[in-house]
This record gives sequence, C-alpha cells and structure tokens, in this order.
Amino acid sequence: MDAIADALVLAVAHINCRGDEGDEELLDEDVGALEGIAFYLHKSTPAEEDALAAAAERAAAAERSSRRPDPKRLRDYESWMEEMFVIGWVGNRRAPEDPDAEQNAAADGGS
Repeated sequence: MDAIADALVLAVAHINCRGDEGDEELLDEDVGALEGIAFYLHKSTPAEEDALAAAAERAAAAERSSRRPDPKRLRDYESWMEEMFVIGWVGNRRAPEDPDAEQNAAADGGS
C-alpha cells in the first residue's frame, strides 16, 4: 500500500504545483483530474488514509532534505491530507477529537 500511496501523493503534488504555467486548457484538465482523484479518495478506509498521510510525510521529509527544497511543493506535501480531505485533518495529522462534540450532540437531542 505504501508504494501506491507514495505514487499518488507525488502525482497530486505535481499537478498542484504546475498550475502556474498559464495554460488554461491544461489547468482545466488538472482540475478534472484532481476532482476525480478526490472523489475516489473520499472512499478510503482509515488504514488507506493513514498510508496516504505517511506518504505525504515521507515526501515532505524528502523535499526538506533536498539540495534545493521547493517551498511550494513542500507546502503542498505538508498539507496534503488537509487539502484532500479537509474535514478531520490538520496538515497530515488527524484532527484531535472534540471531547465535547459527543456530549453536545446528546444535549441537542442527537442533532
């Protein structure tokens, strides 16, 4: 699973980071590709999400240790999971559970 996660993180980062080239047709195709990838990633199991987060962290570490780290690519790797999944992630780490969320939901009648 790690090899697939590594490849996916690198591919998405590549698409995200080349968007400044100004070719509108290319940008439209990139957006379509990213939307398709995001659609399928939202069906990931927690174990698959963990593999993706680990892959993003490996990519960020590799970028940081390169001779000339690319700031844009590094930012992309460091926030990969949050950008892909939005809810439940801070950077590449799972967001802490809100200990009051369950209690507040029960107090509100479960809504």
